[in-house]
Amino acid sequence: MTRSLHTFFAVLLMIFFVPLSAHAVDSVLSIEAPDSAGVGQPFLVKISSGAKLSDVEIVFDGRSVAPPVRTESGVSSALAMFGTSLYAKLGPYSLEVEAFVDGERRRFRKLIQVVDHEYPQETLRVAPRLVKPPQKYHAKIERERALSKKALKTVSPVRRWNVPFSRPVKGKKLSRFGLRRTFNGDTKRRHWGLDFRAYLGTPIRSIAPGKVILVGKDFYFAGNCVFLDHGNGIISLSAHMSKVLVKEGQMVKSGQKIGLSGSTGRATGAHLHLGVYAQGVPVDPEPLFSKSEAALEK
Repeated sequence: MTRSLHTFFAVLLMIFFVPLSAHAVDSVLSIEAPDSAGVGQPFLVKISSGAKLSDVEIVFDGRSVAPPVRTESGVSSALAMFGTSLYAKLGPYSLEVEAFVDGERRRFRKLIQVVDHEYPQETLRVAPRLVKPPQKYHAKIERERALSKKALKTVSPVRRWNVPFSRPVKGKKLSRFGLRRTFNGDTKRRHWGLDFRAYLGTPIRSIAPGKVILVGKDFYFAGNCVFLDHGNGIISLSAHMSKVLVKEGQMVKSGQKIGLSGSTGRATGAHLHLGVYAQGVPVDPEPLFSKSEAALEK
């Protein structure tokens, strides 16, 4: 890893996901991970060693990932992203790391305190059928839910993503992740993504390199949508498109057009709903865009 990239990730781990501490496990391996994480918030875990590192597996809250090991200038490292559920119970959670260090199997453990995080409220009015779908749509919704769940369980071995992510549109951020939403005065939901202003027909772009693993056509809630696998358990969902420009199995680059904005599915107007999932858990996408390398190095 080059000096600038090493500095970037070190600063990212100490500033971007605050508060963070480098936890020196022993003389040959270190774990950099947060001491605490807010509910619904993403965080990074970095394993590094001057010794030969291989077969790394990281487990947090019952979810595991095997990040690829990269070696630069004699230092081996592996980077993974996790997140906590909006409904996670507050308290200590165990982060477990298993790896081969110079051919010897080693196990390490660190506690991460899950803490509260403030989310605002929002009131919306939509067509009644989009809040309480008629019986005739139930089977369709269940099929779409099954397809979505399968896509979100994807954990491919290659990490294609880097932070910060590329913005999917230039429009301002609207409804934030985690909002406590009230639909039509009585039905309460949490908002599982980040909405961007995107007038009808605005190009929607990939937030990171990835593979198209699911194209949803007129899903009841998400409308026309695209699920991208960015590798190592990171999935993005772009929803409510008027037109999809990619096909399942296609590889895309960061910033590549994947569709055009619209108001299909449960939407009050044309916009982009972006969801980001870390190891199957929906996390707040906003921190993943808000810090540049230059800003983090200050």
